[in-house]
Amino acid sequence: MKNKLTHNLGLKLVSVFFAVILWLVVNSVNNPTIDNTFYNVPVKLLNTDLITDSGQVYEVLDNTDVISRVTVWAPRSVLSALDEENIVATADVSELSSLDTISIKLTTNVSSKDISRITGSIDTVKLKIEDKKSKALSLRSSVSGQVPKGYLVGEITTDQNLIRISGPQTVIDQIAKASVDVDVSGMTSDIVTNAEIKFYDEDDNLVDTKNITQNIKTVGVEIKIWQTAEVPVNYSIMGKAASGYRDTGVIEGNGRTIVIAGKPSVIKNITAIQVPAEALDITDQSEDYIAEIDIRDYLPDNVFLADSANAIQTVTVYIERETSKKLEIREEKVRITNLPEGYNASISGLEGSFVIEVIGLSQDVSTIQANNIAGTVDIQEWMNRQGMTEPEPGYYTVEVDFGLSDRVSLLEPVTVTLHISKKDE
Repeated sequence: MKNKLTHNLGLKLVSVFFAVILWLVVNSVNNPTIDNTFYNVPVKLLNTDLITDSGQVYEVLDNTDVISRVTVWAPRSVLSALDEENIVATADVSELSSLDTISIKLTTNVSSKDISRITGSIDTVKLKIEDKKSKALSLRSSVSGQVPKGYLVGEITTDQNLIRISGPQTVIDQIAKASVDVDVSGMTSDIVTNAEIKFYDEDDNLVDTKNITQNIKTVGVEIKIWQTAEVPVNYSIMGKAASGYRDTGVIEGNGRTIVIAGKPSVIKNITAIQVPAEALDITDQSEDYIAEIDIRDYLPDNVFLADSANAIQTVTVYIERETSKKLEIREEKVRITNLPEGYNASISGLEGSFVIEVIGLSQDVSTIQANNIAGTVDIQEWMNRQGMTEPEPGYYTVEVDFGLSDRVSLLEPVTVTLHISKKDE
């Protein structure tokens, strides 16, 4: 038996050797080692707390946490079972270099022992490491777009007015403003929405904030949309100008229009804005009276100015010196009126003609002519002033009314003696 096993031993060994070689050749032909390329493989950073726990933050530079191409060499049977999810790329922060770079380690999570070689288009992750900084900002709000004609953007409120951010110091130092913007194009009613918070530098340039953290990303915003209307402003005055002066009756600014805004149900009932006389007191004024009136003080409740630039109105009350004019009036031009039945009345104390002196502004006084003036003693009006229900016979001193306008007055009143008696039955 032993002889049979050792017989032609060399030939048998050579046969075994060639059999192995043949197996390797056949296997190589049927399952050769080939390469395959995988794209956009993410790199997982390990032990990043070594940076964050020291009060710093990091930023990956040049998109080096993604390997654009990874090539794997392995048998065809192995490669056919691999895809991008099986490629494992890691970079351990504990191995951070002095240049703030970390070597990338590549492997697979299946059949790793069969991988001949694996390489990537990059082999390091580049970091930018900075001190961490925090900041609190007031939240501003704005609108873009245009509401239709006849409408106005009113009050804007947000459900948060403060935002807290943190991140790399160089980024945080750039941020000067936090704001939300809402498009109001075509809107005619109130808006309630959520808006994304954006950040700007001192020059209102948008700041890239992908590397910062913030306590809120969006806020609720409510925007009032008001209707507008153009209405006049009416003024009146109080008091009397200084002795020898009077107002001309002209108020510059009276009737000037402003645009107001508010809810349609409120606006539709407003035809004018009335400024009370207390706002323009001309007492003892001897020259034009000029006042600055804040119209907002006299707007009805829930009504606003469409443009706050029009809030202050300059109003002028014109005042001029009085002039006088003497007029000769004949006695027969003074008569009695409204005498109750059953009574007689007569007046005395006037000469055949007498002089009255009227005072007022020159444009009012100059138009008065003596032949156009008549005097009256109105018995009924006199009785009303005296509290009488019927005349009481007797003699009375009464003033003559010459029917002058409110813009003209007598320097001295003209009085007569009035005699009232009952008629004989």
